[in-house]
Amino acid sequence: MTTPTKPRSNYARGRDLEHRVRNHLREQGYEVLRTAGSKSKVDLVALKSGQMLFVQCKRSGALPPAEWNGLWDLAQMVGAVPVLAEQLARGRRYWRLTARKDQPGKRQPMEELKLDELAGVQWPEREAVTRS
Repeated sequence: MTTPTKPRSNYARGRDLEHRVRNHLREQGYEVLRTAGSKSKVDLVALKSGQMLFVQCKRSGALPPAEWNGLWDLAQMVGAVPVLAEQLARGRRYWRLTARKDQPGKRQPMEELKLDELAGVQWPEREAVTRS
């Protein structure tokens, strides 16, 4: 006789996705920090020489406009690449956010991201902050 299993919660499935994405990014040479259970704009911060990714993990591959724009604005503020990690039946797909999401019902402004592409990206120079 088998005991019935309790269905996994959305939180548990989301956490598992974050762990899989974290592990994959580490395999690709990134140092990865996870903001566990924080409900922050960023699930994972992935760092590699000259690269900073702010990653939001979603099983559905969709972010509501407020979450999208929060991730976009934060990434723009510090020069990071805003990334949406989507769960697929087998594996995952990464999307680079390309603009704010200001028009409801329009296609999400994003393009597929291959992690290897980032190695050749020229990052904009940040303006120096002067103290008076």
